[in-house]
Amino acid sequence: MHELSIAHSILSIAERSIPPETAGYASAVSLTIGELSGIETDALQFAFEALKDKTVLAKAVLDIEIIPGEAQCSDCSTVFHMPSFGTCCTACGSYLLHILKGKEMKVKSITMEE
Repeated sequence: MHELSIAHSILSIAERSIPPETAGYASAVSLTIGELSGIETDALQFAFEALKDKTVLAKAVLDIEIIPGEAQCSDCSTVFHMPSFGTCCTACGSYLLHILKGKEMKVKSITMEE
């Protein structure tokens, strides 16, 4: 379950990003997660909930935006939605593809409340 280590990394990023003298609390962490990243969002939510107590994110919730997978065919140059690995080009059926987006995972923002 690599989602546990990802949740730990999110907590670590927050601890480094929020100055200790900041008033208030973190209420949300916004993430972008690619459809092809291999991250199970339900497992990430569970791991985050399990780890966040007694941290700067104790009251925070995860706000997850899914980035659709997108690929370009190396044979015919068609750009298309790629929902999973093993998908072939929708135009010519080729498997020679270049993934354009959908593998990323980023912490976009941390919302603070007073």
